[in-house]
Amino acid sequence: MAHVVLGHCCKDASCVRVCPQNCIHPAPGEDGFAAAETLHIDPASCIDCTACVDACPASAIKPEHALTQPERLYATRNREFFAHATAAPRTRPPTVFELPLARPSDRLEIAIVGSGPAAMYTVRELLRRSTSISVTVYEQYDTIGGLLHRGVSLDHVGVREMIRLFDVPFHDDRVTIVRGTEVGADISIDELRTRFDAVVLACGASQPRRVGPATAGSGIYQAIDILVAENCGSSGVHPAPAGPSCIVIGAGNVAFDVVRWVAKTRRRASASDRIRELVVLSRSAPDRASFTPSAFFELLDLAHAEVLIDGAGSQPRAGADSLLLRALSRLPSTDVRGERTQPADTSGPLRIVLSFGQEVVDLGNTDRGDVTIATTGGRTFCADSAICATGFTTKRIDGVPLDNRGVVPNRRGQVISHETGEPVAGLYVVGWAKRGASGGVGDNRTCAAETVTQLATDLRTRV
Repeated sequence: MAHVVLGHCCKDASCVRVCPQNCIHPAPGEDGFAAAETLHIDPASCIDCTACVDACPASAIKPEHALTQPERLYATRNREFFAHATAAPRTRPPTVFELPLARPSDRLEIAIVGSGPAAMYTVRELLRRSTSISVTVYEQYDTIGGLLHRGVSLDHVGVREMIRLFDVPFHDDRVTIVRGTEVGADISIDELRTRFDAVVLACGASQPRRVGPATAGSGIYQAIDILVAENCGSSGVHPAPAGPSCIVIGAGNVAFDVVRWVAKTRRRASASDRIRELVVLSRSAPDRASFTPSAFFELLDLAHAEVLIDGAGSQPRAGADSLLLRALSRLPSTDVRGERTQPADTSGPLRIVLSFGQEVVDLGNTDRGDVTIATTGGRTFCADSAICATGFTTKRIDGVPLDNRGVVPNRRGQVISHETGEPVAGLYVVGWAKRGASGGVGDNRTCAAETVTQLATDLRTRV
């Protein structure tokens, strides 16, 4: 019986490299790898050797006989992938030559800004390509790991366990970590560029995107603040959105993490403040949803909660081929009137209403203090509180160009000047700051390899 890849697959692709049967696809370099939510194991080729289980840093591979009932859908998805993707390549992508950074005798000093997954993979790549390198990692907080440490829901145990990947590279004697130092505030980019042979920006996109003029207080909360408080147990008052009605703006995986947090913690609130209805506003239509199928099915598995769809929003196609769209089309429909209501019974199950095609253009407060939300479709929603989960953007740093998408302009990781269109000498970028706030932890592996290869090429051409 074959092994199965679960929904929290990180796409690190370590499993691909150890599989003796070449039965895990799509592999890096194959069509569909970038867009795939997870990798898949061909049940017709898998020999149950367990090499992939040992290699997976997210503990996302199990033998089919050990799957729980909710996990069995991933066995079905594995089989469907190989049944329908007949044109997918079945050969291992060619090995890419890893260009060394420099001669063994060269003493290189590289600075990394940030200590999240993109930084970790970059450090690993640098150490592999040079025995004489010295790497200094600058981290603004006291702990390393970035959003993997601070912003991943406690529910995602396998993903959170990937923090162990930091142990080997960050404890190498060629690596120095400078904590509690914010680049752009405590030390400038120009200082780093003067001091080091190269600077790699791995600072991620950790700043929430703004929605309207009000983004905090007055019943308006940020999803990342809730997750950080949950993860780090920070002192002070923890975010506590009030009910009975609450709206989540955004419908990506982070938004669904917050929905699950509300479902599991709402009983802590007093009866008058307890959330009874949670409306999730998705800018996209169902067939372009930002959340992954695994995140959606986790909602369906919540205890003491019911998931419905807003009948006035964009609707999924009932006959769609997608497993996710078929599941969405079977959700009970409800009417979200938009005005703030006072449900008579806040002890009942949590109503989670998904409303698609609702692009928010304004967020504020009424004179009574209620939260009001306006969409491009002319609808107005009113609630006791709102949680912003509209994604992330890169924080501006003096000396670093940033486009209107919140991405540092670059070519294969080499930062490009806005003014001249030419490369900025010695400045590179990796991770979300390089490609936008998309992709999971493991996507940073190939991203870092590309940036380090470009860095190695540039170092060899310098006079």
